[in-house]
Amino acid sequence: MSKWKIIVSGAVLGLSCLLWPYEANARQSCIAASISENLIGGQSDTPLMPVKINDQPAALFLSYDYDDIYVKNASSMNFDKFVDESVWGTVDVFNTFRKREKAHVIRVDKFSFGGFDVPHAKLVLLKGASNQSVQGLPVVGIGGTVFLNNFAVLFDVKNKKITFFEVEDGCENKEEITKIMGGDFHEVNVHNNANRLEVAAKISGRKVHFFINPDLDMTEMPMDWIAEDHIPLVKKDEKTEVRFTRGEGYISNVATVESLTIGDDTEKNRKIKVADKIYAGSLGLDFFADHVVLIDAINSKMYFRKSDGTSTDAGHNLHFETSKSASIDVK
Repeated sequence: MSKWKIIVSGAVLGLSCLLWPYEANARQSCIAASISENLIGGQSDTPLMPVKINDQPAALFLSYDYDDIYVKNASSMNFDKFVDESVWGTVDVFNTFRKREKAHVIRVDKFSFGGFDVPHAKLVLLKGASNQSVQGLPVVGIGGTVFLNNFAVLFDVKNKKITFFEVEDGCENKEEITKIMGGDFHEVNVHNNANRLEVAAKISGRKVHFFINPDLDMTEMPMDWIAEDHIPLVKKDEKTEVRFTRGEGYISNVATVESLTIGDDTEKNRKIKVADKIYAGSLGLDFFADHVVLIDAINSKMYFRKSDGTSTDAGHNLHFETSKSASIDVK
């Protein structure tokens, strides 16, 4: 639902300087290297990954709905001293309310995850502070496509695992994919739409497209789709949720649709949030929490299967896109 777009030249992570740890260098036909890391947080939290910034432990949310790595100051981490005074720019916040703010590009000596080091990384420092923490780590920001799109990324949220594969462009080996997925899986193409990944789907047989956003608490679609695409609803909950994001609100209902089809997989009686004041649909955290998902942005593919994980750890509804919500009864 939200999109941060940096318009400062060169404000990227610089992943050409990646330093793979020795143990990740076993070569396979399409996979040059891989690194696994434990996800932290619980069921209702956006996928959260432990990282180190200049050797200080922290945590980042992960989502394909953001284009850069965005950070905020935290009680144990002050990024102001890393501001690159030679680069100052404007960050456009593309969300429901078209907000806009200024941000600094910062340079840190080292950005690390899973024993993998990125020297002289460039991040984007947003205004305000983050007060969120998980398992003793300050949650300082979110990693977007400038980071994620360098890899094929395997999300196994229920089992709290994430794996990054360095894959070859144009190389596809179904035996390797089958081994990675660990069972029968579905395959679908993904499309890069203005640096956001989207996937074709059908709601009750009507063709739509969803952006991929595991930071969103639940898969949602615009209310306009119901009228424009003639999407029938099996049920519309009587409870209405009013969400407030950056001081402004929009209304949403949880509705049940006849079916949601992605690739050759169809879910019957699927719950989807229907919201006003949004312009696009998004495949949210509920999809990732229920599936093992491999997103290979390099080769424009997404693979997924139902998860057989058994994690029951409660989450804290931690998301980078902070919002307030209230429920009202509709009479």
